Amino acid sequence: MNQNNIKTKKISRVCFLNPHGYMMYPPPLGKTDTGGQTLYVLQLARALGKKGIKVDIITRQFENLPAEEKLWENVKIIRIPCGGSQFIPKEKIYESMPEFVANLLHHIEKTRKKYDLIHSHYWDGGYAGIMLSKMLKIPHVHTPHSLGKLKKLEMSIEEIPPQKLKRVYRFHVRNAIEQKIMNNANAVVVICETSRIQILQHYSIDFEKLHVIFPGVDLDFFNTKKNDNDKKIKFAKNAVLTVSRLVPAKGVDRVIDALALIKNKVNFHLYIGGGTQEANKSDEEKMTQEQLKNLVKKHRLENRVTFLGFVPHDKVLPSFYRQADIFILASRYEPFGLTTLEAMACGTTPIVSRVAGSREVIIDGLNGFIFDTHDRKALAELVLKLLTDQKLRKKVAENAAFTIKEHYSWNKIVEKFINLYKSLL
Repeated sequence: MNQNNIKTKKISRVCFLNPHGYMMYPPPLGKTDTGGQTLYVLQLARALGKKGIKVDIITRQFENLPAEEKLWENVKIIRIPCGGSQFIPKEKIYESMPEFVANLLHHIEKTRKKYDLIHSHYWDGGYAGIMLSKMLKIPHVHTPHSLGKLKKLEMSIEEIPPQKLKRVYRFHVRNAIEQKIMNNANAVVVICETSRIQILQHYSIDFEKLHVIFPGVDLDFFNTKKNDNDKKIKFAKNAVLTVSRLVPAKGVDRVIDALALIKNKVNFHLYIGGGTQEANKSDEEKMTQEQLKNLVKKHRLENRVTFLGFVPHDKVLPSFYRQADIFILASRYEPFGLTTLEAMACGTTPIVSRVAGSREVIIDGLNGFIFDTHDRKALAELVLKLLTDQKLRKKVAENAAFTIKEHYSWNKIVEKFINLYKSLL
């Protein structure tokens, strides 16, 4: 479309569809079905709101959560009842989407709201988006966040019984609905080039529909400027930080194994952040945490490893990044990894697994480092190199912060979404 035509078009109000999880601010990260996607949706909505575009984040109402909640200027959460009053896991919520859409349509008619377009998230949101787009006759943009066919492949490699894959994860339903979304959405936005290639390999879709728009970072929170929180946090010298949910896919065990290889060569202290607040921990998280603590004991690293537990995202996490000398993302499977960009924005040198989508923002050796997620020795050597070469570490950290400030702030990324939205009107 002609750029002049795009400039003259105006986006007034966008409908975000994110039915599952605990959508609220601040998000209870780590709680069931509430993680990086929730954060992404909230941050994109806030960035659009700052540009004068009204965003209604439509999610499911349950557990007596309020029907409506204003978050920031131009941004609201609207909760639509469906499927009863209890929490429904994301694998099963698709069954309630027809009721969700019917009740949402009633809300739209009652409030006389007029949306310019729909932006759906994950396959439950995409399923609702197909129905709503046809009924309202407005464009539909979809962001998958993860892909059923790849998730099934990953779990099959881990030798999870096929019966469990079908019963618990409903891949036979998810994969069919995801293909339907690819067929019907006007545009599909993926968060890195790797995701675009994966969709083209595993789904049938017009190439022109696919758009790569990287996530952004909120520089109001994640930056190199120290604040009062930094003064309260005292990390040891040569601090290594990893932040994630405590589940096997995040590869924290590999970080511990790697550091054990250099424990007699350099002084260091590993800080393991993330996880859910104790009352909300899943069985998987409890088991993983216990396994990690046993691994620390096995390597006799008790005095050199600290489990930080749940870390409040906007207030405390930036200070943790700034206090650390190195940040490691060692995931076995990671569609993107927003923590990489956050750490870079705070001036922390990142070491990132080759499987993570966020590796695409790194020029190896210039603004960070990339390693083979299976190669503990290579990871150990990288950490040793950085902890013994302060000049190199400082230069890479400066380049990392510059990269995010220049190219990946939400203030800049959001313009790409606005241009895409306008091109569909």
